Amino acid sequence: MTKRAVCVGINNYSARGYNTLNASLKDAAGWAKVLVDAFGYDASNITSLTDGAATRQAVLSAVTTMLNQSAAGDVACFYFSGHGSRSQSADASTWYEGICCADVNGDITNQTFDSLAGALSPSTVNFTLVLDSCHSGGVFDANVANAKTPTMSSDQIQAFINSCTSIVPHVLTTDVSKFANNVQITKGDSGSPDMTSDDALNFSDSATATLFAACGYKETALDGTTNSAFTQAMLDTINQCPFTIGHNDFLTQVRSAVKTYSSQTPQLRGRPVRLQENFLAGWNYSI
Repeated sequence: MTKRAVCVGINNYSARGYNTLNASLKDAAGWAKVLVDAFGYDASNITSLTDGAATRQAVLSAVTTMLNQSAAGDVACFYFSGHGSRSQSADASTWYEGICCADVNGDITNQTFDSLAGALSPSTVNFTLVLDSCHSGGVFDANVANAKTPTMSSDQIQAFINSCTSIVPHVLTTDVSKFANNVQITKGDSGSPDMTSDDALNFSDSATATLFAACGYKETALDGTTNSAFTQAMLDTINQCPFTIGHNDFLTQVRSAVKTYSSQTPQLRGRPVRLQENFLAGWNYSI
């Protein structure tokens, strides 16, 4: 079994006109270190991309290489700390989540990740995404300090409120019908979206990846001075556990740890049967 990872951290978004972040470079470096120290990764199998080097093409190339090299029993991890985003489907009702790269060539949506991982067998390769960004990508409240999402215009806010009935998470599945009507959105008193979600619709038996996300659809992932809230909570949890921990136990402990830093609620999504296995470990059985 070989464990590989791509770790991306972006503070400087000057090329895109987004606000600069404080902690993303430290987040990516800290995650790369804990992969070696706690999860048995060889440092030579970790690719790190930061700030201006984390272009859309560079990130896609690194992830493509990692997945192409993965074979039965291997573990592949993509870690990202930076701004998050959303994009609409052709009919505008479904919104896809994305991460913001450093250059002007655009974001990488979960649709793009799905195309990269399309040939990856969910029965044999553990592909895990850990995203310390605004998982919602659409928390449009510009008054939230240190939010890891670009500020959206009033027109963008209204378009989101008017059209969105489904949000597809980064679980990499072509069957997006599983997420139909998983959110309900109204306009809150502040003018920002007031969202409720049906969490029972956030898992899919066809998912080819497991997702740990910094916060829920309607929440904000917070930046920090040393590490971002979500990454710091994960590092705190890992430093206190025996490094072999199930997905659900890890989520529970990270949710508890993050409360020291933020009110956000980390999320776990993916193929339900896989979530019973250990975090960043080779699958124990085939399905």
